[in-house]
Amino acid sequence: MKKLIYPLLLVTTAFSSCQKFLEENPKSIMVEGNFYKTEADADAAITAAYDVLNNQWDIYFRGIYLLAELPTDNAECGQGVANSNIFALKDYTFGPVNDRIYTLYPALYKGIANANTAIDKIPGIAFNDTKKNRLLGEARFIRALLYFNLVRLFGDVPLIVHQTTSLNNVNVPRTATAEVYKQIISDLEFGEQNLDAVNSNANLGRATKASATGLLAKVYLTLRDFPKARDKAKAALDITGYGLLDSYFDIFTPQNRFNKEVLFSVQCKGNTGSGNGFGLALYLPRATIALPGGGTVGGNSADVPTQEFYDSFQPGDLRRDRTFFTQYDAGAGLAKFRPHWFKYFDPAAITTLGEGTLNYHVIRYADMLLTYGEALNEISGPTTEAFEAVNKVRRRAYGKPTATANAQTDLAGLDQQAFRDAILNERRWEFGFEDQRWFDLVRTGKLVSTLKAKGNKMIQDYHILFPIPQRERDVNKSLTQNTGYPQ
Repeated sequence: MKKLIYPLLLVTTAFSSCQKFLEENPKSIMVEGNFYKTEADADAAITAAYDVLNNQWDIYFRGIYLLAELPTDNAECGQGVANSNIFALKDYTFGPVNDRIYTLYPALYKGIANANTAIDKIPGIAFNDTKKNRLLGEARFIRALLYFNLVRLFGDVPLIVHQTTSLNNVNVPRTATAEVYKQIISDLEFGEQNLDAVNSNANLGRATKASATGLLAKVYLTLRDFPKARDKAKAALDITGYGLLDSYFDIFTPQNRFNKEVLFSVQCKGNTGSGNGFGLALYLPRATIALPGGGTVGGNSADVPTQEFYDSFQPGDLRRDRTFFTQYDAGAGLAKFRPHWFKYFDPAAITTLGEGTLNYHVIRYADMLLTYGEALNEISGPTTEAFEAVNKVRRRAYGKPTATANAQTDLAGLDQQAFRDAILNERRWEFGFEDQRWFDLVRTGKLVSTLKAKGNKMIQDYHILFPIPQRERDVNKSLTQNTGYPQ
């Protein structure tokens, strides 16, 4: 009998020891139970929310580009495009099964999820209330920005404003667009009250009051609430510390990536060896620019502007040669090529194309001037003040002092419709490769007519919204589909 019991005791003891060995010690690993306890944890939660924005492919840099620049008259598929889903976006033959639409949609919700976690958890951490509210303002700004993208691209979308803690509440139905906008406005108003007024060396790259007010102006312009768009644009313009740079070229130079014109930008950290910078490969010329050590720059010529966009710039408009380039010398001789995007080119990353150091600008001072001019025109026609707001942008574009009237560059004598059209053109020239064109065309009701006039035979009225990705509907059975797409 002893011989039977002894081995059993050994097995029992070993199993008990094994259980203790396999038990996780939450004091030594990061889990929710021991996180969100300190001020440093709150900072980390906000960093996680910002981090989703800084991804070379999913949202900014390319994800938004493929839906907001490529399907317009600004861009086309270059020789480096091999994905049929990308051609479909350009041709307006896309449907709910499209891997590029699917890449962007869940990425936006991932960013919202990180922001929601910060918003839910930070209030329970004991530290300075002023800083706590500032961090919450940053999280709510990020959430508002991502929902603003979602609601403009897809219309009604699930509105999720708290951390998801159970699989029982993941199948959220679509929320009416008006309700989504109410949340966006609420988040941004909180930001206006609690964010730092401007960026300083201590908070470079973070959202500020100017970011929230500027985004509110764009939200109200999209909603066609022109008095509020006017007021918010004017408020953003009046915040001390911001203004137009003298040179359009200087907005996008690596050494000047933090400048007074930027109300909010997505930060890049290039030259780290981590591929966490602004990716250049897809929009640089393919096997064309020679390198001093032999070989050529590893561009792919995938994302390229249309020749029509390049040719649309008026003589003397300096923005053309900052938005595009048609030749470049990397130290081994001048190479010439068809127009390619140039605005975010970083010469220091010419051999490490994933390491660009420029930031991606989301809201600029020039945007506020053009928003202000547009809102004034919609309210009461082209007033002197509306003309002046737009003409400041135009003067800079032609290398003239922005505060001095100039008969060669200034718009004058236009009626309301002509001025409306002029502003839309101005936005096209000012924000090329900043992924605003599709939003501007949809917002002004010009998407379908503009593209049809330029030869697109497939675009339909329902294309003012993209389809809800089919993979999302397969998982979440409560999601309906936008009109015009397979139901």
